[in-house]
Amino acid sequence: METDAKTIRSPFKHVLLATDFAVSLEGSFKAALRLCEMNEASLWILHVLKGDAVTEAETGLSPETGLFDSEALRLLKQLSLRAREAGIDCKSSIETGVASEKILKAIDSDEIDLVILGTSEPRGSKRLVFGPTAEAVMRKAPCPIMTIGPVAADVMKKNSARGPIVFATDFHALTRKAIRLAVLYSKSTALQLHCLHVLPRTLQVTDGDQTLSAILTSALRHLAATCEIEADLPVCCVRFGSEISNAIVDYAREQQASMIILGVRRSSMVTGDEPLPIAFRIITEAPCPVVTIVCESEAESISLSPAKSEASHFRLQ
Repeated sequence: METDAKTIRSPFKHVLLATDFAVSLEGSFKAALRLCEMNEASLWILHVLKGDAVTEAETGLSPETGLFDSEALRLLKQLSLRAREAGIDCKSSIETGVASEKILKAIDSDEIDLVILGTSEPRGSKRLVFGPTAEAVMRKAPCPIMTIGPVAADVMKKNSARGPIVFATDFHALTRKAIRLAVLYSKSTALQLHCLHVLPRTLQVTDGDQTLSAILTSALRHLAATCEIEADLPVCCVRFGSEISNAIVDYAREQQASMIILGVRRSSMVTGDEPLPIAFRIITEAPCPVVTIVCESEAESISLSPAKSEASHFRLQ
């Protein structure tokens, strides 16, 4: 029996928007507003100043300067007012200290379901693309992270697409955790779910034989069916590409996707600066927000595809 979308509780009910008031703020804020409106979620806007911890943040006092940055305080109040005018239960705060530590503490203290982060323009290095704060939060946060890359931030300023949710998978065991969130979010928001797998272009046949694509399409349907919440006829697609991140970004752009969901191994977040991990490249170029579900598991990949050994280097690392 199919579950009514209205009876499905959204996985995102308590959202934290961590901002440094960078150029990507407007796009990140609009993404937060849209998500909170669609999910009837509460919003906490947090800005962290460098310095020692503040014991009475509500007074506006800082042991370093005596007063919080007046411009930051003005912007924070402005954002809070806009959120409340949109009917969203919103609170805001400014704290001092190490930004990543404060954000992680806020996640635990307020039972945050989703953290929204903006990123800077790419400069060729993983650390420079995301900054130490975003990278540390992405590596350590116990909840999903929605990252608004520079392209998505620009798109979000102009419009809020209500296209499908694109769930990209490499059939790794951790996919089971990510697919559940994708299906749950799809059902709770009545947005169509697209399940996508990308294979190396070297496996693309030229004689019209679609056997491999058919097998993997069936595997995608099976994966969606493993979730205890029934997915509403997900669109399952297999693409071939020389670069997995480009293939996923291109697909999201074609479909005017509202979100990309990725399952990412935690170990892949601490690799060297070069090459840039696939998940980070997707975030940098995606035309929509990207939600990463980081998993500790290093289990073997699920054996669903005869192309597993040939395509193993295309995992979301």
